[in-house]
Amino acid sequence: MAACSESLRVDREKLDPSFDGYKLSLDPLPVYNVSTESGVDEVKLHENQYSLQHVKAFGIRNYLVTDQWNPHCVFYVDDQWKVKQMRVVLETQLDSPKSVFQIPATNHKSASNRHFVSFHFPGPHWSVLADGAGTLYILETNNRDEATPPEWKIAFSEAVCGSERPFVVLDSTVHTADSKCTMDCLLIYIEEAKPDSSNEPQSPKSNFTSVIEWVTITRQTDTEQFQVERKRKLQSKAAPQYVALEPSGEAVYIAADSDYEMIEDSVKPVKVKETTKNKYQKDTVYSWTQSVDDVTVTFILPEGVGKADIDYKLTSKDINLGIKNLVMLLKGELFNSVDVEASTWTIENRKFELTLSKSESGPFWSEVVRGDKRGEYVTDSDQAAEMYERLSHLTSDQLSVGNDEMKPAYNSQELEECDAFPEDTSAMTRIDGNEHKITNKVSLGSNQWLFNVAIEPGKAPATCLRHDVDGLIWQPDKPDSGGSPWKHIATFNALGYVQASKRDRKFASCAPDFSYAALCDCSRHVYVYRQCIPTQTPLRNRKTGKIIGQVAKQQLVTLETNDSILGFQTSNERLYILTREKIYVVRIPKA
Repeated sequence: MAACSESLRVDREKLDPSFDGYKLSLDPLPVYNVSTESGVDEVKLHENQYSLQHVKAFGIRNYLVTDQWNPHCVFYVDDQWKVKQMRVVLETQLDSPKSVFQIPATNHKSASNRHFVSFHFPGPHWSVLADGAGTLYILETNNRDEATPPEWKIAFSEAVCGSERPFVVLDSTVHTADSKCTMDCLLIYIEEAKPDSSNEPQSPKSNFTSVIEWVTITRQTDTEQFQVERKRKLQSKAAPQYVALEPSGEAVYIAADSDYEMIEDSVKPVKVKETTKNKYQKDTVYSWTQSVDDVTVTFILPEGVGKADIDYKLTSKDINLGIKNLVMLLKGELFNSVDVEASTWTIENRKFELTLSKSESGPFWSEVVRGDKRGEYVTDSDQAAEMYERLSHLTSDQLSVGNDEMKPAYNSQELEECDAFPEDTSAMTRIDGNEHKITNKVSLGSNQWLFNVAIEPGKAPATCLRHDVDGLIWQPDKPDSGGSPWKHIATFNALGYVQASKRDRKFASCAPDFSYAALCDCSRHVYVYRQCIPTQTPLRNRKTGKIIGQVAKQQLVTLETNDSILGFQTSNERLYILTREKIYVVRIPKA
């Protein structure tokens, strides 16, 4: 596993230390719209998709897809499961979206566990589409940049991840060599680990895993059929923030709160390390928490174990807890003495909960049984409240009293959203598809992820990260010998700061030429931040007297609807905004 020895190398020439902020411009941006006619195929998370991985991977979906090969074309899927295309040449002459592909009418559309339809354009004449119900399609689109777009034709369709396993397309590439056409696709799904067949008690924590399947599909000539040539599988305990294929198809780039590992390859055996799951089940067999008065220990029991199977002996100083003729759960000297009469245990389904009543209220335990390291301590909300009361004299939202009564205390409400960081350290990695290992890794640390954006056709999407108050654009590319694959290519001054103030922000993006960045609310409002441009006449700062020769503008777009915004895309000249009833096109004039 590669260590986080690399760092993101900022190009200082692309920073502006004298940036003076965005000036609100009242110049209106032209807004046009056209009806969707048949709505949008919107899919909500289901009740069994409740984990953090589900929310990150499928919770906030951009239902509008841009065509990086034809930036004036956008696509979406309507309620009738038709892929609709809108091509914009003149905003004043918008045509209704045209149907280019009918997703095969099967009972998959009504499946209770399906995801949204997702698709990507690996080339100017190809599309990769997942119906959200478990089928992957490779479609011949021909030239999509036509006034009357041609119908897409199915060149391949298969349940590549197994029957009845829904997934979403993340990225795809296509390349041709020696008459062989190779299509690489990255697909993601969330799965719950199967119950362990052993008799060891299991962790009570949720055990969802994010899985990325890397599928390689090929055909030798134009007359042959596509076939799956290779499958690779990567997994992690965290859903990714960024996933992209290297254009050559040799590696994959992933940014996430936990590293992804290659666990399967149909062509080359993978040296499987001890998985997080197995290690967890071996070293951690119970969780526990405590309050001032009690210690609560939780086990997940094997199937079929009931009250009659529990062997339980408790004294004020020792415990002997197990499953008769099967396994010992907890045995030894307790960390502190307990009140035996007040201590209880219960079983509900497979969850065994033991409550130990402390003989003395107050002292906190560092472990349940002395020397037993198999338990994971979980902070309890009641305990946190009690600790807060005990430490409340150290912090206050009021002015302090005494010798420093005029000095304001630290106020936690002064923190903004951008000042909060995840508990796990995020990292960006490059994973070699043949060597099955991380070749490059850089810790993101405090560099909050802002958005991903396709900059150039045929290249991996770029990602925007927060550095101090700025938003910096990083483009991944195959590294030179000993070099870093991430290059700093552009900067949006103060974007990291201003996005934190947008509490209703749903989408963010920028123009491929970096002329502006845009933040989109859940409804009605879009904020456009234009890069600095020279002023026609010099301006003077009224406070400092400093002469300002260039200015950056902020412009506000307000839609005449309260409908939720379901999709948002940007090009150098336009913003595209999708609601259930309409598609809005916002003209961005060049400065």
